[in-house]
Amino acid sequence: MASKLKTDILETVSGSGTIALTNQLSGMTHASVPSGSVLQMVENTRVHSDNLTTTSTTMVDSGLVTGAITPASAGSKIAVDISGFILHVNAANGNYGVQFQMFKSVNGGTYVKVNAGNMDGGCYDETGTHGWSDQNGSCSVLDTPSYTLGQAINYKLYFREDHGNSNGAYINHHGGILQGGALSITSRIRMTEIKG
Repeated sequence: MASKLKTDILETVSGSGTIALTNQLSGMTHASVPSGSVLQMVENTRVHSDNLTTTSTTMVDSGLVTGAITPASAGSKIAVDISGFILHVNAANGNYGVQFQMFKSVNGGTYVKVNAGNMDGGCYDETGTHGWSDQNGSCSVLDTPSYTLGQAINYKLYFREDHGNSNGAYINHHGGILQGGALSITSRIRMTEIKG
């Protein structure tokens, strides 16, 4: 016959210190934790000094770090955060801005937008009265992907030149913060699985 222990407070004999758990508790699984619980966190990084540029007016792969996560539970949400990249604008040279958006691929499929909108962030400057400027870039989205257990989901940041550009969009521009390519930067993407 199984025993049942009911208590509001569990303390050591002295009332201080820690209680050692010599055997694992059974019954605690992904299915038993409440909705909204964090199930796992995965981070990928890429160290690079390449100059990422495009003259495309539609979203293209930025070349920054790619994230990959295999959900542990069905119906989870994935919070995706990417950072460690520099946006470059130089309105005097026609580089007015950069727009970016998070894309995903499920089980090796085609990359599609995470959100339905046209962009998830960017920067813009059309004054043309000063020199170039570099700005820290970051992007955070909450995804509700469709998948089956065992399928991996990949995330990438896509970018394009701003609609007013005439001379391209730049990330990690060698003429700016990464002058001469002598410096490198680490882009990182973190994916957090949240139980649905």
